[in-house]
Amino acid sequence: MEKTFFEQNGLNYEWLGQSTVRITNGSGFTIYIDPVFLDENPPKAGLILITHHHVDHCLPEYCDAIRDKKTKIAAFHDSYIKYCVKDIKGVRTVKVGQTIELSGIRITGVEAYTKRGFHTKGEGCGFLIEWGGRRIYFSGDTSRIPEMAELKAIDTAIMAIADNAYAIDAKDIIEAVKELKPKLFIPVHYTPIDEPDPILNNFDLSTKDPRFFTRKEDPMDLLSDLEGASIEVTALKKIGKGI
Repeated sequence: MEKTFFEQNGLNYEWLGQSTVRITNGSGFTIYIDPVFLDENPPKAGLILITHHHVDHCLPEYCDAIRDKKTKIAAFHDSYIKYCVKDIKGVRTVKVGQTIELSGIRITGVEAYTKRGFHTKGEGCGFLIEWGGRRIYFSGDTSRIPEMAELKAIDTAIMAIADNAYAIDAKDIIEAVKELKPKLFIPVHYTPIDEPDPILNNFDLSTKDPRFFTRKEDPMDLLSDLEGASIEVTALKKIGKGI
């Protein structure tokens, strides 16, 4: 059964849609990753993380809606920042292999790419987030890649299971999850099966045109592939909408 949130060791996880994830601790500090969906009256962000500049991961109006004077922002590449925020003051970059600390949270950039499609090596990243004694792997847009083997002691793996170019394969990602052995796996970056097909208007990649979003996938179909792996899986219910 889908849940609107999942709590693990003092951290609350919510999926707003696409790759937009909100993580909140018991004190109310909130991290948003790749915000392009929001719910009604979303809490302000303490930290926003952006993996890459594609419009299904990064649009300035979404950052503006959850940003205040205290919000910290980190993005993969400095040339991408102009796509993601209107005011770049205080925005940090984080490269692959680089670790920065913002608001007491350690963020390390990790590789994210596919063998074909939109996501070439060096274009974007994933994140290893160390917060409150937890190690959270947010994959970004990536297929199963050799660099994942370097990730150890992962508590939560939040991973893309689809894209719109068939470069991210759900069953391939499940094999990566088995190798990572996280305590918790949360699938993201897919369109729920029960959503209506989008009405296609004038196509423009600089807008939120739905054709740029991912194909439909049912994460519940993947659960049998993880039986016996001692990995908890939660398919979160999408709770966000476009602005």
